[in-house]
Amino acid sequence: MAASSTASLTADFVGSKQVAAGRNPDLRDMDVVLMNPPFSINTVSSSQFGQEGQEEMRLREEWILDAMRKHDHEAAAAVTRKTLSTFFTPLADSLLRRERGVLAKVLPFAASVSSTGAHERRFLADRFEVSIVVTSHAGSFSAATSIHECLLVCRRRPKAERRDTLFATLCRLPENADEAVEVAEEIRSGRLGSKWGACYTWPRDRVEAGDWSASQWMDGVLADAAHSMSAVPGLRPLGALANVGPAHVRADMRNPLNDPSDGPYRVLWRHRTAERRTMRSAHDFSVGAKAGRERKAAGAWSKASRLLIGNKLRMTVARVAAVLLDSPAVGSAWTPASPRPGFTVDGLLVPQAWCAWLNSTPGLLGFLHRRGRTLDYSDFMPNKLNSLPCPDPSQIDLAPLARAYGDLRDRQMEPWPRMDGCPVRAALDDVAAEAVGLNRETVADWRRRLVREPTIGSDRADRR
Repeated sequence: MAASSTASLTADFVGSKQVAAGRNPDLRDMDVVLMNPPFSINTVSSSQFGQEGQEEMRLREEWILDAMRKHDHEAAAAVTRKTLSTFFTPLADSLLRRERGVLAKVLPFAASVSSTGAHERRFLADRFEVSIVVTSHAGSFSAATSIHECLLVCRRRPKAERRDTLFATLCRLPENADEAVEVAEEIRSGRLGSKWGACYTWPRDRVEAGDWSASQWMDGVLADAAHSMSAVPGLRPLGALANVGPAHVRADMRNPLNDPSDGPYRVLWRHRTAERRTMRSAHDFSVGAKAGRERKAAGAWSKASRLLIGNKLRMTVARVAAVLLDSPAVGSAWTPASPRPGFTVDGLLVPQAWCAWLNSTPGLLGFLHRRGRTLDYSDFMPNKLNSLPCPDPSQIDLAPLARAYGDLRDRQMEPWPRMDGCPVRAALDDVAAEAVGLNRETVADWRRRLVREPTIGSDRADRR
């Protein structure tokens, strides 16, 4: 962006009248910009100002966006009206010196992995070297939020001189200034001790493409493994193989926890660890439609399936990520998935095989690589479930996986923090590895590493 455009954009951000009246300094050519912007959804953060204030904020945002579209289309593309946080990224770019400068910004963790944050990530990687991304797996940096956060450090640097990004994971937070300095120095040196967590580099080309998924992992081996799963021959996104959804039926069907009256629709409502210990399960309620939602409820029921996939998973207690029922159902904490017509072979063979796969360690990597606002308790809406790498029945013999399901379906599985000692998971892993051509020892190593992830196998993840 040209210097004149930078000046115009900066003036539009802070208000041209205020700049002209001398009530603001010349907000350009800064060496360092530090930001901790609000993360809240706009409708929530502006609600305290009343209807008139909300409308004024909306008009102001539109004005700023119009200015960005005139001066810098790429900056405008980085902004989403859903949250104010994204407005601060092009602002930082306009404030910093063109030839040098450092930006440090606190981001909600979801901004480092969500599809809606991809434009912002690519914008940052285009205008800066993304030097360091620090993710706390032990809670938030900020006092007023319960979501996980990232601390981003970017530097101006010619593209030819830019380096790979250092991803650092904290499994505990410093408790005083001395500890904060200690952590900062270790991260700066690229050697974060196990007392605090771990760090590793992530290739620059991935970061520039918007793939910052390493923020989810303390272990770089697991980050690479999860990243590479989509490229394994014979694996395809589940959405290309199955009809996934509805996400849940809470809007259309009566909540059986509040209204115990019976109805025609079988639902798997809850995901309690005490109740979901095996791959074979059963619906827990039969419910009716909410008043006025009868057509919607019937439409949701038309997508009922025997295979249901967890859409709310607490990593520190979950045992199964998918279950197969004796009769079709829909869900609340579970989402139905049915093979598309071209993949419905041999009755239940495909759902059985997919259930076994999704509960294997390679299958779990798919879930853990698609987490959301919090790392230890995540929602998996259909867009995420649709992207899960899953065996393609037209390319992979699913019979061994289906047999594994049949042999192991009623055997209790250990919670994920103890998966390295779970004989059922180990048996599934051997069959899954063989099915898609992975090395068995490599998969076993992933299983052992997963229990050391702070948001899965460490009680530190619960101190929030």
